[in-house]
Amino acid sequence: MIDFEMAKMKRIKRANTDWWIHEQSMVGNNGMTYIAYYNDIGEIRVKELDAKCSRTPSRDVCLSRMNCTYADEHNAPSICVMEDGRIVVAYTGHSANFSLKYRVTERPYDLMSFGPERELAYSAHVTYAQLSENVKKGELWLFTRVASVTWEFRYSVDGGESWSEPSRFLVSDAGGLFYFDIHHQWMSARDSQMGFCASGAYEQWFFALYGHPRISKDHTVRSGIFDVDGNLLTMDGEKTGVNLYKGGTLDLESLSKVYESPEGTTVRLCAVSPLPPYRVGIASFVLNEPDTITYYSATYRDRVWTLSAPIAKGGEFLSPDTMLDGSQTYVGGMAYYYGVGEEGLAYKDYAPTESNRIYIARLDGAHRVLESYVSADWGKSYALEQVIRRIPKEENRKIWRPIVPIYAQDNLPVYWHEGLYGAHTGGWHSDVVMLIDYDD
Repeated sequence: MIDFEMAKMKRIKRANTDWWIHEQSMVGNNGMTYIAYYNDIGEIRVKELDAKCSRTPSRDVCLSRMNCTYADEHNAPSICVMEDGRIVVAYTGHSANFSLKYRVTERPYDLMSFGPERELAYSAHVTYAQLSENVKKGELWLFTRVASVTWEFRYSVDGGESWSEPSRFLVSDAGGLFYFDIHHQWMSARDSQMGFCASGAYEQWFFALYGHPRISKDHTVRSGIFDVDGNLLTMDGEKTGVNLYKGGTLDLESLSKVYESPEGTTVRLCAVSPLPPYRVGIASFVLNEPDTITYYSATYRDRVWTLSAPIAKGGEFLSPDTMLDGSQTYVGGMAYYYGVGEEGLAYKDYAPTESNRIYIARLDGAHRVLESYVSADWGKSYALEQVIRRIPKEENRKIWRPIVPIYAQDNLPVYWHEGLYGAHTGGWHSDVVMLIDYDD
């Protein structure tokens, strides 16, 4: 929990990020936190800060000025801090061109050593870069959405010097699935009850996907796993025959169903936990009825997905009711805590904090709040733990998109956005806000 008496508020001015980009923020092996973001004039930027010592100078660098007509939230960058300390940042312009851009540092943990901007060509407009490292194989993995309704995979064996040709693994039509949210995970050998134990770590990629709440014909959240060799696995770890390297597309109906919306309702996928047990956060609601927004967490247990008791009401859509293109279905958002506690990185020894804490941004009557909730029964129910931020509604500053850095330290367990919000318009004005409990 955050000690409010010790914590100091820090802001990254005029900053925003996308709902579907992973990873936005990571703690490197050097103990520094790296936050990738973009601002309201279209700049792609990276912030480095020390969450333990307030006297350590922070650095913030601009990597690119996007050639777009406005600063769209879909332009947000994805960041990967590799095992050797080099930092890779990938970014796109929303429906602006047929290429993804990226830069790589020449020296470990050195934001001043980013090499030249490079491009990866695609067959159609590309967005939603999701970048991570396959440590065992020494590869970079890159997932992107192409032509709005398909997803492609590429990999690099030389730290971004060159890339494979794209492999299309998810195909849908205009009424199908648009959003694919994937997290690199360090897992341990499983036990028979809760699905994990502390006996060594291995890598995999856990994902959830679903269709747009307003446009899609399918209001179902589905999940699956890719192993280190690119094999698509069921939630129980069985191979399906689909492989990212060799081709083949996901059979949506064969994937595990996390949540299927009751008739007359729809759903937003809000969070995917990179730590066990497998968890997916959702918000269900009736279109155009903000009073119906309800947050839940689904946990995979005993070979089935089980929905928690209702956690909290959302209270409002972020965008004005007049925006009927679907953007008004954005809700405040939620994030699972998947940090490593007070001591620093421990994921290789498999000693991270379990994902029993959730952060939720919402409207609570007369206040917009960011809160933490904790489960004492492994995801069956959640109780309010702490109110982290509270803003009177009349101030007209919204709170949204809590984000937990990968391998977060307890000094900085979560950050969020606050200010004005208008999806797809470039009309937002917001800051990234952090409460940091420095050791000094």
